[in-house]
Amino acid sequence: MKKKKILIVSTGGTISSKYDGEKGYSPAISAQELGSSLGGAEGVANIETVQFCNVLSFALKPNQILELVNMIRTRLADEDYAGAVVTQGTATMEETSYLADLMWDVEKPLVFTGAMLNASERDWDGARNVRNSVLVAANPKSRGKGVLVCMGGEIHAARDVSKIHKTSLNTFVSLNVGPLGLVSNNRVIFYRDPILRKVFAPVERLETNVEILKVSLGSTSKILDLMISEGYKGIVIESLPGGGGVTPEIMDSIRRAQGQDIVFVQTPRSPMGTSVSRASGGCGPWDLRQCGVINGGDLTSVKARILLMVTLPVVDSKMELKAIFDEIAP
Repeated sequence: MKKKKILIVSTGGTISSKYDGEKGYSPAISAQELGSSLGGAEGVANIETVQFCNVLSFALKPNQILELVNMIRTRLADEDYAGAVVTQGTATMEETSYLADLMWDVEKPLVFTGAMLNASERDWDGARNVRNSVLVAANPKSRGKGVLVCMGGEIHAARDVSKIHKTSLNTFVSLNVGPLGLVSNNRVIFYRDPILRKVFAPVERLETNVEILKVSLGSTSKILDLMISEGYKGIVIESLPGGGGVTPEIMDSIRRAQGQDIVFVQTPRSPMGTSVSRASGGCGPWDLRQCGVINGGDLTSVKARILLMVTLPVVDSKMELKAIFDEIAP
């Protein structure tokens, strides 16, 4: 039987980095070199590589991910391809993978992976993660599951995964629902399908004029007032933990902005559970709803921001946008 092809697209990141004297580490390994580090996984597929860019992931931009997705979609139109793997830095992977997932209207799997240790370190985890990701991308059971994140032997849905630890190799977890499956002894095992997935395609542009405001004890409205005056199209309010209230000053600023061409989404700082509290008191979740602030549900603030970037250009009203959040962020 003819082996399928897997496309490995490198964007840089720790997985592609080596130490560079006193400056720390920086991207130095090419996509082709990553493709040659598979340790046996090449037996399941023919590997082709593309060097999309070579930066640490905090230098990536949303529109680059739009370009990346369009490029991979075009390449995977060739029936000889089974899927694709994107290697990148872990700092923004929970965001880039979800952005890609919202635009990924292809049955073939797109798998994001990276490394917590750079390639100069003896126990570099990059080769194993790339190998596992190739196995996932080549497996027929991965079809139709959208964009996946494969790190540390676990397979996660892009919508649900978060990076929660600063240094652990098992930093990526799906806090509310757990992983979709795992890779063990070169076997790809799925326990469930992704939930609450929605695709907006084709996406012609992103609304990148969207930001996050984090609320903490005694937060004033100075930063929020500036964001409103600067014409942001969407602001995600990362409210206080639990049900998710804000300070009176923040609440007053939101009230003053009613009627302006701006969308507010609220999601609590607590990363698990969903925002369902009816607490009021003048600046609680109930009060926010009365001002038209959309409930971000179980999404983290960074995921809610990504969803706004994709949906703002394609909706005609705030009610339509609210319906989307109600559907996929309960």
